[in-house]
Amino acid sequence: MALIAAVPVAADYKDSYSRGLEAAKDGDWAAVRQRMQEAVQDNPTAAPRVRLYGQRWEPYVPQFYLGLAAFKQGDCATALAQWRSSQNTAVIGSVPNLKAEQDRSAASCDTRVAQQPKPEPPKTDPKSGQTTAPDGGDTPKPTPPKPEPPKPEPPKTEPKPEPPKPPPKPPETPIAQRVPGPLLDAFRNYLGGRYADVARINPDSYTDARSRAQAYLIRAAARQIQAELDNSPAGLDAARADIRAVRAASPNLVPDPALFSPRFRSLYNATR
Repeated sequence: MALIAAVPVAADYKDSYSRGLEAAKDGDWAAVRQRMQEAVQDNPTAAPRVRLYGQRWEPYVPQFYLGLAAFKQGDCATALAQWRSSQNTAVIGSVPNLKAEQDRSAASCDTRVAQQPKPEPPKTDPKSGQTTAPDGGDTPKPTPPKPEPPKPEPPKTEPKPEPPKPPPKPPETPIAQRVPGPLLDAFRNYLGGRYADVARINPDSYTDARSRAQAYLIRAAARQIQAELDNSPAGLDAARADIRAVRAASPNLVPDPALFSPRFRSLYNATR
């Protein structure tokens, strides 16, 4: 059972962008195009540096990765359009390694486009004014279509009664309404870097085991980051205690890689 990755405050453009970066590392270019397009729909403004989660900062250049994915799939027209968009050109120059890769790929695309043969225009005889095809023959004139004979009307039949439609499914309750409000606030504080506020929540105030386990998990992650910032062994011990409480409340709960840093997930897996 994974952590609530579909919470509106968590499943934002940062979540789509993080998943797109992982897909790019794996060479899954179809997934890269899908995730980066989701990120652009939520936030089209590129930025030299954004916080994805915890202490992880990355350049936010979804248009660059959309262009790279299109290039890898042989779609040079889309690749060049994405790379030359105003959002991408305003930021990509501040990311030297990505700019170098873009320049190499764009040059390759320009070469491909230049090598494509261009069709010859039709020629016109100056004396007769007749237009001929490039190979010297007359331009064929389209043959007007022959009118089709009228089709006999099909015999009239009684319409078959339509089968009864199944009753519509009741709409699912939005996940934001199934998660307690204070727990959503804790996730907002965590993603916003307000770890001290997260560390003050009381997981035992939640009556259901799932919400209580998620509260312990987010508090453990905040305590782990704060302990490393403060170089506090006691803070790490407190984070481990919260992890044990998570396992006691919900043994199958695991940290979502899109929300939690590799260091915390390593601590989580090592704590028993």
